[in-house]
Amino acid sequence: MRSTVADASPAAEDHAYFQTLEQEFLRLRGSATLLSAADWQVAREWRHAGVPADLVVEVMRTLFARQRERAPKRGISSLRYFRAAVAAAWDEALALQAGGQRVATAPEPTVEARLAALVAALPAGLPGRDALAAALVALGGGVEAVEPALAKLDAEALARLAAGLDPAGRAELDAEVARALAPLGGRLSGAARSEAARRLHAQALRRRFGLPLLSLFAPEALGDPEP
Repeated sequence: MRSTVADASPAAEDHAYFQTLEQEFLRLRGSATLLSAADWQVAREWRHAGVPADLVVEVMRTLFARQRERAPKRGISSLRYFRAAVAAAWDEALALQAGGQRVATAPEPTVEARLAALVAALPAGLPGRDALAAALVALGGGVEAVEPALAKLDAEALARLAAGLDPAGRAELDAEVARALAPLGGRLSGAARSEAARRLHAQALRRRFGLPLLSLFAPEALGDPEP
């Protein structure tokens, strides 16, 4: 289990923490969807309690695998499903730390190592991969400087991928987003619906092209790629 980097600003860490959990949950679920306000509250509770994102990710992967074995037709639709298991895992981790039983772990990867890991995670066939890889390698400084720069590169990469879609691909993506939004009906305001559509659109693009979340706190950056 790893801890977050100490010199990251709270705002940058919070954003990366929530995005990491959302992306992994949606990858495991295998469909475009949105986390509810209650889900975000659960994530905030974990973040404020100091629970590392990678511990939550490990719990999610374990319970998703267990669910598929026991009841493959039943899905997991909320982060709240993991609340008890995350609490138990975190209590165990704290107890091990307090009791001095934790085995020595590798040092936290540096910013440079995390950027290199993100470059390695870029798919070979990703449009604009070489330019994006060069931009990642060129970043320098501490987490407070690099994390916002990564967020900008991430948004730019998504915009380029969207712009490069042919009409058929664009229509397919729009249809996928529309299907995911349909169950929400009129429960969202105009602004909330636009934000939901934006997030779903980004999710669909990432799945289509294999683009990882460009963040120092993403599993790929921490040397924990998708299983």
